[in-house]
Amino acid sequence: MENNYILPFLWMRGEEEAVLREEMEKIYECGIRAVCLEARPHDDFCGPGWWHDMDIILDEAKKKGMKLWILDDKHFPTGYANGLIEKKYPERKKLYLACTTADIFGGEYERSLNVSRMLKPSIGFWQIGDPVDYAERENNQLYAILAVRYAEGNLFHEEVIDLTEKYDGCYVKFTLPKGNWRVFVLYKTRTDGGNDTYINMIDKESAATQIEGVYESHYEKYGSEFGKTIAGFFSDEPQFGNVVVFNNYDVQVGRVKMQLPWSDELQENLTGLYGEELTKALPFLFVETEEQGLRTGIRYDYMDQVSRLYKKNFSDAIGTWCEDHGVEYIGHVVEDNGIHSRLGMGPSHYFRAMSGQHMAGIDSIGGQILYGAPVEQRNAMTDCDGEFFHYTLGKLGASCGHLEPKKQGRTMCELFGAYGWSFGVRDMKYLLDHLLVKGVNHLVPHAFSMAEYPDPDCPPHFYARGNNPEFPYFARLMKYANRMCGLLNGGQHVASAAVLYDGEADWVGKNMPMQKVIRQLLEHQIDLDIVSLDMLDDLAAYNGRLEGKKLYINGVEFQALIIGYAKEIPERLAAFVEKAGEFPVIFVDGKPETVIGKGGRTDRIAGKDGRADRIAGKGGYTDSIAENGCTDRIAGKAGEGCTAGAIGGETVALSELAGVLRARGFADIAVDTECKDLSFYHYKKDRQIFVFQNESAADVFCGKVTLPTAEPVVYYDAMEDVYELADFCEREGNIEVSLELQPGECVVILEQKNIVCNVKHKSFREQIDGLESRDISADWTVSLVKAKEYPQFPEGEMVHELKPVSDEKPTFSGIACYEKTVYLEEAPERAVLKAEQVFEMMKVTVNGSEAGVRIFPPYQVEISGALKAGENKIVVEVAGTPMREMLEIPQPPFDFTHEALEPMGMFGKIELYCG
Repeated sequence: MENNYILPFLWMRGEEEAVLREEMEKIYECGIRAVCLEARPHDDFCGPGWWHDMDIILDEAKKKGMKLWILDDKHFPTGYANGLIEKKYPERKKLYLACTTADIFGGEYERSLNVSRMLKPSIGFWQIGDPVDYAERENNQLYAILAVRYAEGNLFHEEVIDLTEKYDGCYVKFTLPKGNWRVFVLYKTRTDGGNDTYINMIDKESAATQIEGVYESHYEKYGSEFGKTIAGFFSDEPQFGNVVVFNNYDVQVGRVKMQLPWSDELQENLTGLYGEELTKALPFLFVETEEQGLRTGIRYDYMDQVSRLYKKNFSDAIGTWCEDHGVEYIGHVVEDNGIHSRLGMGPSHYFRAMSGQHMAGIDSIGGQILYGAPVEQRNAMTDCDGEFFHYTLGKLGASCGHLEPKKQGRTMCELFGAYGWSFGVRDMKYLLDHLLVKGVNHLVPHAFSMAEYPDPDCPPHFYARGNNPEFPYFARLMKYANRMCGLLNGGQHVASAAVLYDGEADWVGKNMPMQKVIRQLLEHQIDLDIVSLDMLDDLAAYNGRLEGKKLYINGVEFQALIIGYAKEIPERLAAFVEKAGEFPVIFVDGKPETVIGKGGRTDRIAGKDGRADRIAGKGGYTDSIAENGCTDRIAGKAGEGCTAGAIGGETVALSELAGVLRARGFADIAVDTECKDLSFYHYKKDRQIFVFQNESAADVFCGKVTLPTAEPVVYYDAMEDVYELADFCEREGNIEVSLELQPGECVVILEQKNIVCNVKHKSFREQIDGLESRDISADWTVSLVKAKEYPQFPEGEMVHELKPVSDEKPTFSGIACYEKTVYLEEAPERAVLKAEQVFEMMKVTVNGSEAGVRIFPPYQVEISGALKAGENKIVVEVAGTPMREMLEIPQPPFDFTHEALEPMGMFGKIELYCG
């Protein structure tokens, strides 16, 4: 089979056989040799209708030498288990730890609470009438009744009184000490949380339902094809789902009211850490405290255990099943806006969630990464943090692919989906290059839909039953993508810095999001990988080691570890810093104040004088220590806390970080021109490979780049699959390359070695330098055709001044053909056709022969050798997106987002350069 790195979604709804076979043929025409089948949704998933359609697709795949991947559920997101929870195993529904509260203010006298009425959520008047599962509520189980002393405002002291033994089955009667208190009624429930038809990710038996519902049924039907035509399974955004609201990113423990994922195994694990003190710690999963001691410890331990159980019971379990059955397991979670380390839509810890998968995975959909908007917070279906998506998303996935041995250097990205019909091949090219230069090397384009056109479900759709005018250009883009992904597979990423994953810091307190650090490095061309604390804690498991001033993880060599500011750090991280020795550890904008130990213990880190200000010991009891080191007061029982010694490493301000790293030689390349929009990626195989992209939407990059090689270098044009000689010189054992990149342009430079080429690479400016310009903007014959009628153009109309087709035909989507005859006295040696404005695909034919295609600005095509003396017929075909004809389609009474329309056609100044 041909090398293939692309597996687009093919949505299956029960279409006719002819439609299924046609769509597979169109995918094959794109140079794509795999698909990922998704029930979107198929009414008979894992039933006779599904197997019938699978048989047809399997037959086509075998004929064409293609591979099949299967998206592992009937509904989005993964975790529905093909309905087995609601149909067969209601006892395996999600389990939550929930709480209701009552505030007690004032005197020391007996009070009572009707606890039986508190074993369910309180509601607002606006929620009266909302659906409620009263039968399931009857099964709610009391966990504990606890009184916690108020501090001030919405803060509490870590002083807890356990009232559980005073519960008589209906009421609890109690007398509290003087002061203000909040009584927490903690209970376990299987309702009033997220979707109760989904599995519990942290319960072994419940999570295994996913395998039973989807994986085993496919193996029973097609086991002989596993590891052959069937390559594996794809999980799409599996999540905790403990909140109902979609796209709610602020789901950090204790910072939002929500029920918390729970299981018997989680309770056992936490009890093992806390013993009898666990119960008194649990209220601080729901409220903030003044002492920030036990509150910090229990939140860290809860999230640590939850993420480990997600890894063990869901991700690793499926990965192991797939390995045992000869296939691979891939997919992605929700990474957006920090949710990668949170609950709700999140998986609690990105790297642990990826553990069982055989490729790292991310997605970029719905306008998350946009050309020309790297740092803006954008309004789309949800608010997009441009700084995270632009600088960090690709690096997060690629780092997992680089550093986890199981991934074999592979990182997959689902891309293009839900960007809308206006998102054409031009924008796809930018997004693709952006991801490649971050380290992505496997692609899941979203999507091929076989529904009747136009399918409103998360467009664009690439073929759209023959209605997408840009489909031939999409096929061209996919062939380019396969070449680029092949180039960037099977080797080793080269990075200078390791940036610590911020998940654990985000769990507990004030921290600097890792995108702040990553942005600083990437804007100064210092490449990096994101490393998890698990990697640092167990280097051997990741083929890693500390060696002098270097850190090695799975073959990647790092010169420094960069840790964004975090007020609290886990004991495991402090231990790594202590043993790092000569290896540089840099804390950005300040060192931590607290070390989180086991069982809720948090130790203040000593200052320069070696003195700690406060210690919170086991059980949350706080010791206040005076300046002379003597204990003046102990709150509650004596704690077991201890003063942590001053932590090693050094502190560097964020604004100075890149300069400090460069001054110490911790940078792979050098650039003589400051350009925050110049991105690069360094990769080693049998030769060194450098990928550069100018991510500015407005400015040309022009400068000299010093590469760490003494070998001659060449350019590789993956769109045309040709090599070109580079303009370079040797300087102090390195190679200096003159680089000129138009806005959005991406180039590949690699060591020449045994590559033979004779043509010199020319920038777009160099292509027209020294040539005489001739304005041919006037008098073109223009004809229009819809995609399904192409190439049968009607008779054209003479247009004296080119204007957007959309000016006169605002709802036209299709292909515009521009024809013109140009007379030349003699055939030029060199010639270039340049169009000022094209929206958005451009194919140039000269005298009946195709001369060139442009799918991204500038719209400039070399046509040397195509022109002759006398009359020359120039034909320019321009294809646009389907967006404008959507104006004629009845629209739903809602909008996910609003966007400006671009014009359609070729207009502005059209020039012919000859010489």
